[in-house]
Amino acid sequence: MISGRYSRFKNAYIWWVAIFFIIVLVSFKYPVGQQFQLAIAPLLHVVQAPVRWYQSFSLWFEDSSELQARYNILHLSHDKQQALAQQTEALRVENKQLRTLLNIKQLQSYHWRVARVISRGPESKSRSLMLEIDQAQGDDVIVSREGLVGLVDESSTTYAVVRTILDASVTVPVTMFESDLAALVRGDGEHLRVDFVPMRKAPKIDDVLVTSGAGGVFPAGLPVAKVTQVKAIDGGVFAEVLASPVASWQRDAWLAIVAKSNVVREE
Repeated sequence: MISGRYSRFKNAYIWWVAIFFIIVLVSFKYPVGQQFQLAIAPLLHVVQAPVRWYQSFSLWFEDSSELQARYNILHLSHDKQQALAQQTEALRVENKQLRTLLNIKQLQSYHWRVARVISRGPESKSRSLMLEIDQAQGDDVIVSREGLVGLVDESSTTYAVVRTILDASVTVPVTMFESDLAALVRGDGEHLRVDFVPMRKAPKIDDVLVTSGAGGVFPAGLPVAKVTQVKAIDGGVFAEVLASPVASWQRDAWLAIVAKSNVVREE
């Protein structure tokens, strides 16, 4: 009896499934099927929502990853181009400085060579430099395209240490063109001070002081400093004069080393 009931249930189940499939097939072919689809559309929309969300999330994740990869590539390319542009600009500036130095006129009884700056002192206004050059001698004069920089203090076969004119140990005899001024410039670390200037011969602000050649260390006529301040000292006999270097060794990559021609050097 139980088997008979199971057989009838099985037959009924098969018939209902067959009818369901027939209805589904008919719904896609005849207008009544369209109404059926409209009726079950909300249910299908709800059932399919998780699938749509998953697909949307997958597409978003793929798009985001692709965009991030493209951004990283573009960022890396931009950094490389920027570094190349900076390197090109640095080389352009160095070449310009070198060409300018190569156009320096030879001074009578002196010869000069070009040297590369490899380090600067830690001060904000460097009082010392290191140059890459061989066979430099103590007290060789260092100049830039603008004017006097300093003196060689120490040297080896491959480098030279330079004291700039901001160093207090360097004293430079100076004058002015078309003037009988004779004074000494010395550094105080930040500025240049001009000693022994009579008030009646005191230079004016923005006047340029040049080497006088006195003492035989510095060639005559090299620009040294531009006057920034002139003030009478108590009594009014002498003037207190401050100046700034005309040479810009803080940024120059190349400098020239000037030596007397009668100095014998090993080649």
